Amino acid sequence: MSDLLHHHFVLPGQVLATSHSETDGGFLRGHGTYIELVPDENEDDDRDLDDYDGNNMHGGGMAGTTGRRGKGSSGWGNDTPDNVVMQAADDNSKGDRDEDDNSEHIPNLPKGPQRLIASVAGTVERVNKLISVIPLSPSIYVGQVGDLVIGRIAGVGGSRWKVSLTCSAPASSGSMKEGQLPLSGVNLPGGVQRIRTSEDVLAMRNLFKEGDLLTCEVQQVQRDGTLILHTRSLRYGKLDNGVLVTVPPTLVGRRKNHFVSLKGLSGKIVRDGNDESMDIDGEEGEGDVDVYLGLNGGIWIQRSVPSEWENVIRADQDERAPLAETLQKLRYRHATTRVSRSMRETIARVRNSVECLRLVHCQITPDSIEIVAKASLAEGVRVADMLQPEWVVKLTEGTRQ
Repeated sequence: MSDLLHHHFVLPGQVLATSHSETDGGFLRGHGTYIELVPDENEDDDRDLDDYDGNNMHGGGMAGTTGRRGKGSSGWGNDTPDNVVMQAADDNSKGDRDEDDNSEHIPNLPKGPQRLIASVAGTVERVNKLISVIPLSPSIYVGQVGDLVIGRIAGVGGSRWKVSLTCSAPASSGSMKEGQLPLSGVNLPGGVQRIRTSEDVLAMRNLFKEGDLLTCEVQQVQRDGTLILHTRSLRYGKLDNGVLVTVPPTLVGRRKNHFVSLKGLSGKIVRDGNDESMDIDGEEGEGDVDVYLGLNGGIWIQRSVPSEWENVIRADQDERAPLAETLQKLRYRHATTRVSRSMRETIARVRNSVECLRLVHCQITPDSIEIVAKASLAEGVRVADMLQPEWVVKLTEGTRQ
């Protein structure tokens, strides 16, 4: 692969590749792209498709190629003024096409000439027939199947919830990155497994309503880039009694586990020359904090649920009770139990640790968060002073070594 391919920049709406044949499998849609059918204007399809962009381009080019290359030529160039990607179409190889065209996996997709269009601004990346666009802007999240995201319910209706993945409050702006959470993608109360009915549709706001925060997973990425989410895993669901921090998505890398617990963040701090211990209630745990790292840039921080709570709930219910019922009771107790002052201070310290890492544009990981939080305790820095410029630089020194 040439170096020009790695550095070729495209804009949203720019054509990346064109397939002239109804059965042509010349390209596969990657992340940051979508497929659009080329409208047929008359019976002379070959001539119209060659001239549709006004530059008399012939099938057989890719991003950065000149429109005067022959039908059988290949490679990447930089003479095209409009940076249009055209896919090679060899009439002699139509019978040898692979049947792995993206349209074969999408039911009811009309046959005809297709073109691949960029949905984000970034650089083109090609692996064999797979063409993707890697976004450059840290404020744009391009979802992938299996990603953990933290979103806010922006609308309810049509047997699905509309989820804002920018983690901001519901607004009328059309620039928000949104996903869809279908009713079939959530767990019913009590973990009941059954077909959803019209009564479940009417009671959707009993599960999630506008403004609620939740953790969910990307189940599917549609052709136009829309994300289909689900919360069927017992780890996902509504978030309560915590704090949300929003950072650029590029600062949160993919990990094996995005649900982490930070332990041992209690200690002594200096206030007005006196040592004061952070009082930790035994039921609250020894200053343990749970952190959920969303790949869309949302980071949720809350107290760790004490093991005593689970023991009490299991003692009060039947031994054959499903695990989903136990977890729902634990979440209800967590949502309705007041957070102590010392635990709120620990949560605020972790939150400011994340902000310090964001200000210096450092990768946010459980280790880097713990380094900054423990450095603030060792230096005796109050939570309110952690975001002062001099302390931001000093507390993040350990993450730059």
